[in-house]
Amino acid sequence: MKKSILLFCLLFTGFIFSQQIEIRDNKFYVNDALVYKHEITKTLAANPEALQLYKKSRSKESVGGLLLGGGIGLIVGDIVKGLVSDADYPSGFTYVGAGLIAVSIPILSGRTKMRNKSIELYNESVKSNSNSLGYQFDMKVITNSNGIGLNITF
Repeated sequence: MKKSILLFCLLFTGFIFSQQIEIRDNKFYVNDALVYKHEITKTLAANPEALQLYKKSRSKESVGGLLLGGGIGLIVGDIVKGLVSDADYPSGFTYVGAGLIAVSIPILSGRTKMRNKSIELYNESVKSNSNSLGYQFDMKVITNSNGIGLNITF
């Protein structure tokens, strides 16, 4: 019994140190625990390149959302003004709002790809560091005609 518990612990030691980020339904999960968007920067701080890409995607999301909201607000405001008063409806506010919406579309389109790239970069760095504990730690299960063995290299 002791040998089987020891073997089980040794086989899964490498999985303990890796904390990969998964994206499911536009939510972040680290070790199957939900992590909010503002907390993910703490996890990504281990990889500066991934953190920079993530922050860039967040700023694109903010700027694009602001432009989109402003454009929709201008168009709706102009529609309400046209319905309430005798002014002609498609005034300059509608055209400026349509322009803001048109500008926000390319800004918002690249944010998801950039966010996924940052998470992918972080996960690759975790995978490459998952076998090292300050040493070159490697563990393999070996099978051959003589039986099954465990190869541990430090």
